[in-house]
Amino acid sequence: MGHSNGGDMTALFPQKYPRVVAKIITLDNRRMALPKSQQVKVYSLRSSDQPADAGVLPTDNDQKKYKMTIVKLPNTIHNHMDDNASDAQRAEINGYVLQFLQD
Repeated sequence: MGHSNGGDMTALFPQKYPRVVAKIITLDNRRMALPKSQQVKVYSLRSSDQPADAGVLPTDNDQKKYKMTIVKLPNTIHNHMDDNASDAQRAEINGYVLQFLQD
């Protein structure tokens, strides 16, 4: 994955192409707001160390309204949400991703 803006591009894509995407999973997008949509299911894994910019993450009310799932990983920093992850971090991330895919 590397240190890129992949999470932000994932958040942007369904806003630009709303009829193409049914579900997104982001890993610590920090600048692009998560889409608020009844049509797109949103899941986001968050690092323990780097906060998102203001307005990027939904409020608690929006999370409920749009059925968004936001999970903070208390033992994973932003720079470990890629190939630098430990085996335990990778297992935790993969576990959530598989759970989100089955939802």
